[in-house]
This record gives sequence, C-alpha cells and structure tokens, in this order.
Amino acid sequence: MHCRSLLFAGLVALLSCTYSLGQDLDFNTTAPLYPDGATSHSYVSIGTPAVNVDISITGPGLFSNLSPRRAGTGLNTPSVNFNSVSETKNYSFTFGDPVMGLEFSLLALQYKTDFTNKDHNYQDKIIILATDEAGNTVMPVIPAGAGYSVNGNEILATSSTRSDVNKVRFPDKVKNVTIVYGNGPLAGPDPNPQGFTIGDMEWAGVVLPVELANFRAKPIRSVIQLLWETTSERNASHFIVEHSLDVTEFTPIGRVTAFGDVSRRQLYSFVDDQSHQTTNYYRLQQVDKDGTRHYSKIIAVRHDERLSALSVYPNPADGRSIGVQMNEIEPSALRLTDLSGYPIDFRVIQKNTGQITLEPSAPLKSGFYLLHAKGHESVRILVK
Repeated sequence: MHCRSLLFAGLVALLSCTYSLGQDLDFNTTAPLYPDGATSHSYVSIGTPAVNVDISITGPGLFSNLSPRRAGTGLNTPSVNFNSVSETKNYSFTFGDPVMGLEFSLLALQYKTDFTNKDHNYQDKIIILATDEAGNTVMPVIPAGAGYSVNGNEILATSSTRSDVNKVRFPDKVKNVTIVYGNGPLAGPDPNPQGFTIGDMEWAGVVLPVELANFRAKPIRSVIQLLWETTSERNASHFIVEHSLDVTEFTPIGRVTAFGDVSRRQLYSFVDDQSHQTTNYYRLQQVDKDGTRHYSKIIAVRHDERLSALSVYPNPADGRSIGVQMNEIEPSALRLTDLSGYPIDFRVIQKNTGQITLEPSAPLKSGFYLLHAKGHESVRILVK
C-alpha cells in the first residue's frame, strides 16, 4: 500500500528570529510608482524575503501642489492646509510581515511665526506610533539634532530654518508605523499650509510567520525521513512536503499540520516511502492561515549516501543559465571553463541554501564546458 506518513511533532525552547539584509523602499523608484496626490498606495514584494507595504493617509486638512508625491528625497507632502491647530494628518505604513531594523528620516521640519496675521503661524510637530504584529507598542529611537526637540516619540520643530531628523530607527520588529503630523504650541488657530518629507525606508529584513531552524533528510533502510524544526510560528496553517528528481519540477507528496502560534521550538517529521534510488530533492512549502506561502531551502539525499557534492540541472543546458545544486561548497569556490581550461565569467544568483543559478556574462555556444570546485570532481556541462 502506498503511504507517506507523519511520525511525530513536539519539543520546547525559546529562540529569536532571523532575518536577511538589504531591503529598501525608495519612494521615487520602487514600483509600482507612488501616484501624485494619492492617499493610499500598495507596494508588492519588496526585498528578499519579499514583503508588501501598504500606505494609507487619513485625517483632516487639505493637500495642494499634487501632494503627497514622490521625490528624490522620499515621500514629499509640501503643502497641507489645516483648518485648526488641533487637526493632524496620519501617514500609516503597514508591512505584510513584521520587519526588523526599520529606519527612515524626516525632512524639512520648521516653524514660521512672522505672518502678519498671527492666526496663520505654524509649527511642525510629529508623533511616531508603532506596533508589532500582536499590537504591542514599539518605541522608536529618535536621534537628537539641531532645529528640533525630542520628547519620547514626539518631535517638535524649534527653528525657522528647515531641519532634518536623521534617522528614526526601530530596534525591535514592527508591523505598523503611523506618523502623526500636526502643529505645536507656537501655531495659530488657522495655520498656513505647511509640509515635510518622509525619507526613503530601509530595513534589515523580514520576520517570517514561521522561522525554520533547520531542515534535513536521512535514508533509513528503504525510506527517507525528513526532519525540520521551527523556532517560532505565527498564523501558520500547514506544511506541504515537495519532492523532485531534477530541482526544476516539484511534486507535493504530503501535508503536515503546523502548530500555528507558538514561540517555542517545534519538531516535525515526515517519511517518504516512495523515494528513488537516485538523488532525491525536497523542499517545504509553508502555508499561512491567510493562504500566503513561503518556501524552504532545497535539500538532497540518496539511499546509498553517495551524494554528489556538485551537480548541474538541467544538463544539457541552454547556455544562458546553469542551475547548480551544492553540498558543503561555497559559491565563491566555483569556476566555469571550456574544455581547454579557458575561464568563463559568470554571476551567481542565490536561490536557496545549496541551490544557485550561474548566468554567464555572454550566452555559451553549443559544446561542452566544465564546472570546477577545488577538492571535488568537475562536472561536465553540455550546451545545446
């Protein structure tokens, strides 16, 4: 009888989240571009891991001059006309998944108190509110500087000269940030149009709903046992175990229910009793309760345990890209040559741990090529 069975799950211990580097929301260049005058906008799949960012601007006060609008310095709101000193505009940023290391600047803060009609005086004041995914308050770190004062999460312009706050940052993960823009005590009852700019946003990485500590496989007689461990889970629904023989096409072979919402280590296991005697590739598809999906790294295993340290797929290749599966080899150790040993330049695209794509600087002509890694047997590649 065909059966792929779940063996067990369990275990404890607290652990922190991991994240990757180099995320960036550049208001002037990130697609889809922010439309002039829009009070809501969504950015999709920014960075790696990808995260969506939704922007919503609410509150009284009229915009003019196509405000808000994107600029080289950030999201520019040069002209907000408040009808009273108590009115505020709320600029809310919601991240699809919580982010770590969020930073942004606030530019062009000032006051103006020399109007003939003192009722029109204004004084920029900003309050920054932030929460994590559970709704807990997250306090920003606001640097001191000239031209403004800081009191907790409040920034008040103290100069008639335009001043910048570089940079507001969050040491903890955040899900939502709201920048409340309004007036301080020097403003009159009917402030003149005033404005500021929210600088481009950067963050170190995304806190995924499920944090995988490890994912491994081992042959046991005629079956292969897969083991994986999570350090935290949030709104997790289930895992789909996928199998492949060539790393290009994966087939679902089983489903394992997730614990859902925990901050302790959880151990999962799955047995593939229909594995092949050649190299078997596996990956996990983690599905959230809202249907969002994330993929694990790809792992490889053989029953005879003679797993090649370096393999190429597909082979023959098309000459434009070469898929490479590696085991305990760093991408920097790879060298591509023709049969005469002449080196060929390429760039590396990291897809998953142990799986990369090589893109030659120019498409390879038909023929044979060699992929080398010091201390390992070279792999012959045929380009058709």
